[in-house]
Amino acid sequence: MKMKNIFKLGLFALLFTVGACNDATDIIQESELDETAAFQTVADLNSGLNGVYSAYSPDAGSNGNGDAIFFNDLFTDNIKKGLVSSGQGSSEYSFILQPSTSTPESIWANRYGTINRANRVLRAFERIYPTLPAGDVAATNEDQFAADKIKGQLLAIRALCHLDLFEYFTPDYANAAGLSVIKMDFVPEVTDTFERNTVSEIVAFINDDMDQAATLLDGFTVGAAFNSWHYMSVNAVKAMQARLALDTENYVLAETIATDLMSTGSLADAAAYQDMFTDTAQGEIIFSLARNPNTGDNGIAGNWYANRVRRTGSPVLEASKQLYNLFDDADVRKAVTFVAVGDPEGSAPNAPAPAYNGIILIGKYPGAAADFLVNDVKIFRYSEIQLILAEAQARNNNLAGAASSIAALRTKRNDPTATPAYASVNAALTDVLLERRKELAFEGHRYLDLKRLGGELGIGISRLASDAATFAAPTDLAANDYRFTLPIPQSELNANSIITQNPGYPVN
Repeated sequence: MKMKNIFKLGLFALLFTVGACNDATDIIQESELDETAAFQTVADLNSGLNGVYSAYSPDAGSNGNGDAIFFNDLFTDNIKKGLVSSGQGSSEYSFILQPSTSTPESIWANRYGTINRANRVLRAFERIYPTLPAGDVAATNEDQFAADKIKGQLLAIRALCHLDLFEYFTPDYANAAGLSVIKMDFVPEVTDTFERNTVSEIVAFINDDMDQAATLLDGFTVGAAFNSWHYMSVNAVKAMQARLALDTENYVLAETIATDLMSTGSLADAAAYQDMFTDTAQGEIIFSLARNPNTGDNGIAGNWYANRVRRTGSPVLEASKQLYNLFDDADVRKAVTFVAVGDPEGSAPNAPAPAYNGIILIGKYPGAAADFLVNDVKIFRYSEIQLILAEAQARNNNLAGAASSIAALRTKRNDPTATPAYASVNAALTDVLLERRKELAFEGHRYLDLKRLGGELGIGISRLASDAATFAAPTDLAANDYRFTLPIPQSELNANSIITQNPGYPVN
């Protein structure tokens, strides 16, 4: 979808069926519900907020096309061809990445579409807020107080979308004058075109949104009937701040934020870790996207299966043997990341099936009874914060602290792997990269981790030959290859004549 067309769509045309939608010339239809009529109360703002939450979809995808969670593991080294594959995902697995490739199109369109929805609700907030009766912190049911919390969540989601775009489409996070993405803090006209903002402009904008969100969300709670981790919170904002600080090499700030966050929660033990991925407990989740198996929500396991998370569920993509080999049998992550070995419907990684190198089924999202493909999508967990802390400690020359942080995570996972006394910063970072691969597999991190850490360490993609052979694909992609930054999508190039393409990619 063209970015200009995303901006053109009205919020309620996107969220709800209201009898009419904007046409090609933005003529107001007789039965159309415009924003002034649609947003009149705090309840209306809250409905708009719910639509913004539902729009954000890093888990979207099926049949060889997908968004961030699909792409991070497929493009790198955590996936191989599945048992019933007919070639789904083979192009991106073969490192073919072009402006017309589905993943950059999906990430760009989804994040800017979500931003546009958020901006429309924020515009309505500015119109409605002065008319509301005043509230205060003590009276949490007062309209202005409730509206402030809605605004805080909208700003947090807008920041998260800009952060995603920043990470995928910015060639160099540390080059303040370099090109990043387009800052959108307003609803543009359909005829507008935009050049990309600089890194410093985008970072400042994201930080401002996060700061405002943290202030507005202070003291925010949800009713007892709701899971609090399905909503943006101060801790979710801090998790974003820690990610951005790491990206922009502000390691002192990253360590400070991660240390603070780890004082508010803890790593899940083995039992809680398993329950967290079956959606029966919060575990160590800071923020996750709610996915309801009873209402036809996105099925994240549909990125790898046609029907269900079983061998008979038509797995079109599987976990790589290389990833499987990283886990000790005692590590609880092995039981969660893969469908149980030995189960007749599970994995058989050592079975004699040369064409597929054994069957290794992805089990991190086991599905629900009401929908075999649906699970919540974990966006921020305390384990990621622990890994941010370890990396920041290493970069701040606290190698002993970094080793202690990694060892603590491995202990919680029942992983007997010994954590050495790191002899250098690079040794520590290499271990952090390994631990991020094991802990965050199939959660949308591997590609970005290799972009940020692998480039520095000289670690690119290096698949097992047997994994790569399942798709007859290359085994290696060098660190710092231009394809570790996504191309500006072709739909955007077509609609926006003044935007600059990223290095290495064709411009038309």
